[in-house]
Amino acid sequence: MINYTTPTVALTIEGVDISSHDIYVSLEQGCNELTKTGTDLNVTTETIGQVTNTNITFTLTQLESASFDFNRNVLVQVNWITSAGVRSATEIKNIPVMRNLLDEVIEYGN
Repeated sequence: MINYTTPTVALTIEGVDISSHDIYVSLEQGCNELTKTGTDLNVTTETIGQVTNTNITFTLTQLESASFDFNRNVLVQVNWITSAGVRSATEIKNIPVMRNLLDEVIEYGN
């Protein structure tokens, strides 16, 4: 991701359909933590053969992406909980953050 942009982050959870569960996507870089859930997330499934994968996408605001320092990875992890209270999580992965030369929030028409 490039900071100060509105990147769409796409994640795939292989081999499991979690679309009917409560889902939390956490991003962390040092003390900076951000969690997306509910309507922040676009959740779809795809079945390939007999394996169902869950695809999750979400978009960060300019301010959210700017909150992460460039040249340092952001950690990302997905947690979910069933209606029966069973909680699971993915492994932690890395998202690289790149620098933006225009390091300020901009608005259309200005």
